[in-house]
Amino acid sequence: MHTTRNGQVGLIPSRNQSTAQPASAWLLGYAAFHDALQREETDFGALPPYVKLPVLRRLAGCAFTPSSVLVALNGVRAAYIEVGTSSVAEVVRHYFSSEANNADAANETTDILETLAATFPPAVVPLVARSPCLLSPGRGIFLEGWQRFVTYWARNDETIPLLAVDWPTLYDRLTDNRMTNAGTTTDAPHCDAAWHVAHPPSDF
Repeated sequence: MHTTRNGQVGLIPSRNQSTAQPASAWLLGYAAFHDALQREETDFGALPPYVKLPVLRRLAGCAFTPSSVLVALNGVRAAYIEVGTSSVAEVVRHYFSSEANNADAANETTDILETLAATFPPAVVPLVARSPCLLSPGRGIFLEGWQRFVTYWARNDETIPLLAVDWPTLYDRLTDNRMTNAGTTTDAPHCDAAWHVAHPPSDF
């Protein structure tokens, strides 16, 4: 990370990465942070454990065994970045103000982030090895991590950690593995990429 002249915290491209890389199709669903994500694209398996945690937790409610999840995640593309808090906050404010049922949000005197923060109980999050907010492909901002976002924002952290994952490829691999091990049974519901996006987690 680096701080620009206007005080914004930005990202420094990895030294071993070219400044001109072909765009990965799966990243097109993450338009708000596309450029930064593209610079940091990697294999999911290469990420630190605390970065992987939101994805593993998200998959825990689906009909996949832990071993099949680990196999499927091997080689799946992902991107972990830290973006200046003010930049992420601006994206979140724009999202809420553009929603049809929040048409008057831009005219409210109370900051929408203050209103959002008030909906969550106080939370303790680490200062280092911070779990990322899991980005939603396509519509929306976060699949998981709204409470962490408002906690980082309210604490005045300089950056917000964000994680994007190639969900279609991940679920294709999980489905293939599930069919191969058709004898495995579980009481958990089966999930695919569409279910995953349509069912937000309990933290908003």
